[in-house]
Amino acid sequence: MPEAMAHMDMSNIQPRRYHRIGITVLTGFIKDIFIANGCSESNAQIMANVCIEADLRGHSIQGIDHIYSILRDLANGVLIGDAAPRVISDTGATLLIDGAGCPGYVGGVFAAEQLIEKTRRMGTASAALQDAGDLFMLGYYAEQFARAGLIGLVFTNTWPPRVHPAGGIDPILGTNPLAIGIPTGAKPIVFDSATSTSAIGHVRLADYHGEKIAPGIALDADGVPTTDPGEALQGALTPMAGHKGFGLGLCIALLSGAMAGGELGSRLDIVARSNDRSLGKRSHLFIAIDPAAFGDPTVARSRADTYLSEIKAGRRMPGVDEILMPGERSARARTNNLGQGVPILAEVWDRICRFAADADVAIPSVTGER
Repeated sequence: MPEAMAHMDMSNIQPRRYHRIGITVLTGFIKDIFIANGCSESNAQIMANVCIEADLRGHSIQGIDHIYSILRDLANGVLIGDAAPRVISDTGATLLIDGAGCPGYVGGVFAAEQLIEKTRRMGTASAALQDAGDLFMLGYYAEQFARAGLIGLVFTNTWPPRVHPAGGIDPILGTNPLAIGIPTGAKPIVFDSATSTSAIGHVRLADYHGEKIAPGIALDADGVPTTDPGEALQGALTPMAGHKGFGLGLCIALLSGAMAGGELGSRLDIVARSNDRSLGKRSHLFIAIDPAAFGDPTVARSRADTYLSEIKAGRRMPGVDEILMPGERSARARTNNLGQGVPILAEVWDRICRFAADADVAIPSVTGER
């Protein structure tokens, strides 16, 4: 079960139907869909690669299920499929990147690559990415930093607004996730979390299947707590841990929005729906640190490994087989799914195939539902 599903009410969930699709076939198919909808070949390849990583890791709510929103924004000119991000300001330890309307996957990969190179020279560096679409699974970019031996932090101010503030009922904040990647001697620690009690994607999937959501996740449009996902989608998600989650989500909005040159709140809602770039920009923030700036990185990784081993060797609660580190479950899912095929919900696959048919993209044959 994906880590974020811990907040969902599992008692009423019926078995979901999946297809298992080979990674090569799936990547080519998704790439072709993006190309048919106006993306350059290089952008489409990046988008397919990063998009599918979410499904590989068991985070399907950040993967292929979200292609609908990308295609919608491409069609409306909100995103530009052949846009190429570029650095427009470099102060030595900071980068300002103009995404020029590029899909978020493209801008995120570009920002990470540029920042890795700069951080190795400077010891620490940050980058603001402006005018780029949704980054989706932030952990992907944070892991790129960690695998390069760097500490990576990624913040984004998501749209549309889904989360109510402490004491309020209107959805005014995004789910505003953050991701942290930390290198170790073995697999990196990758923490990726929304600041809402549940990611909106889990609510959306529950709505697909006529399931209930757990109490405490959402309010309806009138501010009344609800377990109906349809009502939740018309209302607001709760901030995780109440006022603490609200404070964290607000700070992430300010850091990755206003402080990174982007819009917030109702202004962001206008900008994110428009192809008029004079109205303002969406923005994201990346920060990287080289542990070598503070001492021998080999020693640092060894200390981290020792501490992680100590945690994993600790006493467990009844019914718990293993204490898992952030990112460990998704890394195992990735290995398993590379061998067995990427699991795609049948409902999501059917929708993607309709997009492909509309664009005259050949649909590959897949195994039956499982």
